[in-house]
Amino acid sequence: MNAHPPKAKPDARPMRIALGAGGLAAFSALLTAIVLPPKPAVVIVTTGSVQAVDPAALGTPLQVQRPIQYIQLQPGQTAPPGATVIDATAPKPITVVTTVPAPAQKPIYVKTTQSGKVVP
Repeated sequence: MNAHPPKAKPDARPMRIALGAGGLAAFSALLTAIVLPPKPAVVIVTTGSVQAVDPAALGTPLQVQRPIQYIQLQPGQTAPPGATVIDATAPKPITVVTTVPAPAQKPIYVKTTQSGKVVP
């Protein structure tokens, strides 16, 4: 007869759980990278201007427009140094937007063969 008893097979459930969790984490990371928009570049704000951290790597410098805060000074108050003072009696600035229609363009048709060669 057989001198050795049959060996028990190893339990596959722990490895299946580990591989499933790893696959789920990888799928979640890929989905997040595809769906989320890219983060904006890091900027360093200096006095009055904005500079990119590495202009060679980022290309053009970033432009940040800060909101303008208007305050009304009480009688006897003075504006802080560097502040622009607008006279209250000055006329308000007016913005005029004029829309000019673009000239009509004739459509351009390019005839090609099946291989992509342009036919005159």
